[in-house]
Amino acid sequence: MISLTGKKLDCDFWMCAIRSQMSFSLNYSKCEIIVGLFLLNLFGYVFSQCSGSAQTLTAGQSIQYFTSPDYNNGAGTYSSNLDCQWIIDSNDASYKVILYLKNYNVACSGDNINIFDGNTVSGTALKSNICGSGASDKIVTSTGQYMTLRFTSDAVNQSVGFEAAYFSATDLSGTGCTSEQTMTPTTSPQYVTSPSFPSLYDVSSNCRWVLTVPAGRVQVEIIYSDIETSANCAFDSLEIYDGDYVCENTKIAAVCSRYPSGITGTYLSNGTSFLLKFKSDGSVSFTGYLIKFIQVEEAVSSNPLTSSDENGGNFDQLMLGIGIGCACGATATLILVFIVSFFKSKCRSPKIASPRVKTVEPMNGGPHMRTPSVNGSVDSSDSISHSRNGFIRRPLTTSRRSSMIDGKSHGFLP
Repeated sequence: MISLTGKKLDCDFWMCAIRSQMSFSLNYSKCEIIVGLFLLNLFGYVFSQCSGSAQTLTAGQSIQYFTSPDYNNGAGTYSSNLDCQWIIDSNDASYKVILYLKNYNVACSGDNINIFDGNTVSGTALKSNICGSGASDKIVTSTGQYMTLRFTSDAVNQSVGFEAAYFSATDLSGTGCTSEQTMTPTTSPQYVTSPSFPSLYDVSSNCRWVLTVPAGRVQVEIIYSDIETSANCAFDSLEIYDGDYVCENTKIAAVCSRYPSGITGTYLSNGTSFLLKFKSDGSVSFTGYLIKFIQVEEAVSSNPLTSSDENGGNFDQLMLGIGIGCACGATATLILVFIVSFFKSKCRSPKIASPRVKTVEPMNGGPHMRTPSVNGSVDSSDSISHSRNGFIRRPLTTSRRSSMIDGKSHGFLP
């Protein structure tokens, strides 16, 4: 028990708090009543989605999650006779909601998950009566600003529940799929997507975006990727190049994998530019990708070479030469000054020249074509062979390499 102003917070205290809301009974101190009302409101908010009223979640362009009650990272059990509702709001009429059932284990005897288009359960059903277990291909996209998920359970056979991921999405491909588009990153996040995102990307696409800053470097983060898997990314792919041109020597990433095994990661350019290239063949498409990019200020060298350093260094060499010259003669002095200058110049970091371009791919180069197997449909049972995570990384042949800060594959990108 917890003591507060000499009284214990037992069942009588909770009854007092309830009575204070209904009849303003002041049998307990004001402090006790305020604390009780706060706790009741807190727990009422947490569990309100399962007590007849829906909880509203606001989606953004980063991945967020919610779970059924008592999910406990997949180790818990939900209660009986639940009726829980969540309304997901993209917070913008021009944005849609993408939701994915990352993991679920729901008893099929009378428990299920239903997903509706809009902000009520009377909207069009997007997915109905989901039960069983697994993490199957359950990507759901709203047609407008809202999506509603309803979870119900009966009086028997409770199970673990579910975990869902969600974010807001709209088409931010710009003009990059009609001609090469140059974009200027700033310190505020900006985004670029596959064409028609979050709907299925266009077949036979050939898109390019050049992200370039006047100073500093460019940081690119792949938030979400859902691209057709193929060996060596031969069919559809997203490629990242360190620089503002397409050259095999500067390619640092090629992405072609399905969500939730899609590649996510952060990349930092060596210079002031990144080039993003997306291509798709004539059949089979998926939801595509969402990329965030920002400008990163150039880091200050831990041992910068300034004009004062140079002048100081030359003066030190001169004084050293004069001192030794007085003792050993002019010839020895000149030799020593030359040796010191030579080795000091070698210790400085030379500027690295840009890699030589041997083959530059033209913008109008057509995408790789193959015989259509499924005409514009999404088929999670596609028999195409998978590469390992669908991710190809090729080392740069020059000493100038881009840095991958946090490249990894997550369960959701989503």
